[in-house]
Amino acid sequence: MHVVSDKFGEETAWRPTRVIRTADDLDSSITLDYVVCSCKCLPDVVPNSEVMRPFLTKNLARKPTHLPTVLLLQNGIDIEHESYERLVKSDPPLASSIVSANTWVPATLREGGSRMEHGLLEVLSMGVYPAPLDAPVPAETQASLELLLQIALRGGSSASITNDITAERWRKVLWNISWGGVTVLARRPLLEMLQVEMLPYTIGSVRGIMLEMLAVARASGLGQDRLPASIIDQTMRQTMTNSPAQFRLPTSPDMKLHVKRSHNFPSNFKPSILVDLDRERPMELEPIFVNILRRARRMGVDTPRLDLIATALKPSQLLFVRRQQNQDPDALMMQEGIYNLSSFHSVSGNAPVSLF
Repeated sequence: MHVVSDKFGEETAWRPTRVIRTADDLDSSITLDYVVCSCKCLPDVVPNSEVMRPFLTKNLARKPTHLPTVLLLQNGIDIEHESYERLVKSDPPLASSIVSANTWVPATLREGGSRMEHGLLEVLSMGVYPAPLDAPVPAETQASLELLLQIALRGGSSASITNDITAERWRKVLWNISWGGVTVLARRPLLEMLQVEMLPYTIGSVRGIMLEMLAVARASGLGQDRLPASIIDQTMRQTMTNSPAQFRLPTSPDMKLHVKRSHNFPSNFKPSILVDLDRERPMELEPIFVNILRRARRMGVDTPRLDLIATALKPSQLLFVRRQQNQDPDALMMQEGIYNLSSFHSVSGNAPVSLF
């Protein structure tokens, strides 16, 4: 692979040391210290635990001196519990702990996947799940987490450890659902959404989506101390500095704001969910959008913008998932079932339903 990165430089012929496709390919002489799950989180296709289970089961059969740490390096919120219950709390346990991680790496694959282009932005945040907040972390888990940090730092990563990875995930998904959301609906690269003629449309829409998410976070117990409202302006600013626009305030039309331009995103960068949509493969709809909507419905928070994005993407998701599972999409589309007319679902303002 030819790697071109504004941050890490250029590597013209990178190749992995080894590719292990199945658990049967593992060397019989080794046991696992870590299992890193960096594939797409697609619970409507295969749960994370089932992706990792064959490797962890094979490892357990070798009677290791210690169980491995699972690192979930994926997008979305509420993605860890399934693996925690089925791998750490299972009988017998297959993993010692879950480390959850967020990464900001806008990269684009080209030339059939043989070339990767990456800008300047690269941030990695890791923390133990469940988030300990102010509680102590077991020594073995802390040592495993700190070793992961050292490995990332030696590679040049802007990596850090947090005691509240839950809040960090909400910070990341704020960008995914907003700028990522409008981009996937438009089916155009991010920088096209930042051109001067588009800003009257994108700024209000993006900010409205962010405010909906913040309302869900607040209802879920993430207060100002864990997820400050200022994160909205910060996320807006980090992205808008990639726009060619010159900004001025209505109160001082003759004054232009001095904005330091950034080049965090490659010119044709598309969020991964848009890349998946374009290539007609399952998207991370559940962890990025649907998990927030589930919380919103439980808490009675109205989210019309997020509902619209999920509604627009869900038919394609159903089609792509059914194809991947070798099911007949046409037959399933006409399959009868029961739908409960309940205010639990996406009924604006929890208004009563009276359709018939």
